[in-house]
Amino acid sequence: MSPMVPHSPSLFVLCLGGPGSADLALSKLAELLGLEAQFVEVPEQFKGRPTALQTLAPGAHVIALGQAILERCHEEEWFSILLTDAPFVFVYGLRPDEGDFRGLRWLTDQNVFSVVCAGVAQRQFTVASDVGLADLPVSGRSFSGDCGPAVAFSVRPTESAVSAYISVNGQPHFVGVARGRSVLFLLAGDELVDIGAAVPRTPSLRPWYAQLIAVTIFLRRAFGDRCWTAPVIGANMVVDDPYLKRRYGFVHYETLVDELARIDGALTIAFIPYNFRRTSHETAELLRHQPQRFSICVHGCDHTAGEFSSLDEEWLAGTTACALERMEAHESLTQMPYDKVMVFPQGRFSTKAIHALKACGMLAAANTNPVPVDHDENPLAIRDLLEPAVTRYESFPIFLRRYPRDTFDYAFDAMFQKPILAVEHHGFFRSGHKELARLVQDVSSLRGKVMWMPLGTVVRTHCLVRRTGDKQLALRHFSSQLFYRNNSQYGVALSIEKPEQEGKVKAVMIGDQGVSFFVHAGLLKYSANLAAGEALRAQIIYHETYRPARRVSWQYRLAASARRLMSELRDNQLARNERLLSFSERMKKMWFNSRTSGNGTS
Repeated sequence: MSPMVPHSPSLFVLCLGGPGSADLALSKLAELLGLEAQFVEVPEQFKGRPTALQTLAPGAHVIALGQAILERCHEEEWFSILLTDAPFVFVYGLRPDEGDFRGLRWLTDQNVFSVVCAGVAQRQFTVASDVGLADLPVSGRSFSGDCGPAVAFSVRPTESAVSAYISVNGQPHFVGVARGRSVLFLLAGDELVDIGAAVPRTPSLRPWYAQLIAVTIFLRRAFGDRCWTAPVIGANMVVDDPYLKRRYGFVHYETLVDELARIDGALTIAFIPYNFRRTSHETAELLRHQPQRFSICVHGCDHTAGEFSSLDEEWLAGTTACALERMEAHESLTQMPYDKVMVFPQGRFSTKAIHALKACGMLAAANTNPVPVDHDENPLAIRDLLEPAVTRYESFPIFLRRYPRDTFDYAFDAMFQKPILAVEHHGFFRSGHKELARLVQDVSSLRGKVMWMPLGTVVRTHCLVRRTGDKQLALRHFSSQLFYRNNSQYGVALSIEKPEQEGKVKAVMIGDQGVSFFVHAGLLKYSANLAAGEALRAQIIYHETYRPARRVSWQYRLAASARRLMSELRDNQLARNERLLSFSERMKKMWFNSRTSGNGTS
């Protein structure tokens, strides 16, 4: 069913009287994948092939158009020839209230009759197992949604020319249709989502999963390795809060390490720097010999409520510096390294905190919530949540984590080339390791190049590549450190870029050698050549790095100590008694709220 495309074609979006909102939305999704859409205006009264399309050779173009263009042009000869010569055609905005579908029936040779409503109740979307992309992580998987009325196609029931790539409650929602040498992609529904729009207050992309997946299937089928693609999808389970003694709550490190080896998983403890003197040397000795499966990262500093949601820049810089000093002291005491990745306590942070993390030399943050407390000043766009990491603030990467509620969410992340980061607390191990084993198995079963690794390795290795020419690749990374290996059988020339602010970068080092670079339009750019099998290690050096001292009051110290004591009492002693656990939580909040005012500075 897939046509042969000898050269990478261009994407042309046909539009009436200039691009509409759906046309623009499609172009933004294409740009997200590293492609460029060219708008071709078809005047209302114009008869004949538009000038921009007159010299195209067969197979040199991919066509996208809305329903209005289809109904307007389907009887014109130039239009029929244009579509016949295109290896891929995408039609969107097909709604049940638009016309009599003569163009749709013409286009599909009467295999698709119309568009119908599929109801407004709870719906089940299913992605087919075979959509022509062997490594599509969402293939064969389903998700539920209840966001507005669903729309589906009415098709010839026994016609093999129609393939339902995405169905809703068993009805075809996104289909592929063979048409001569071409493949048609038809998406039922209204407007495409504008990924440049601000995210809703509750930042979930699930309402748009179906159409985002559909458009991505079309673009990746049409353009292949010209799209941004992660060479490896890193996966990791982050467990918040435990210190490193033989046991913390339901976490038993000896059996946990054995289980990670058995299931081929990787886990990172979000370690509270306050506990830097409390690690058992025996436990540290056990864990530090598992660098491929186990690591620790930075979880706040004292882990007080909202300590990184402050807007006080001095407090945030001092607290970040204190956290790093404690982690370095812990490494000195235990010889156990740590990942320079911040997990914010309670998931709360401000944009000022991001500035402090970058200035103090952190590599990234990993968080369940992508929205800072002061987000109104610079709100996130939907596009930010589709990128491998949110880099809107200070060009600093915030990788997003999910609780293991629905594996489809992880499949969606992998489809958009995002690392798979799970998050839980010690209670996840209440019944032993069976839930961890199930999670690792489910994630590992996703199609694609999923590999379990420690969090710091995920951050340093995650990048996107796309082919730009013969033995030429573009590469985009997100952290200030990059590790990339050329696994091809030939040497490649890399054009490398990273989201970055102008005036911040002092040097770019590849190995121990500085290389030339420039920053323009929010991207740091440099280049490298790699032989077959050769590895690249790059590091970005910044002008502004500092670690100011932190001053806190004795009241703050007392409250922070009490909070840690009560949290550990809850996790280690009360976790098996729900009534006592609830009472402990109330007492902890009352104590901390009564003893802590502001950020605790003196």
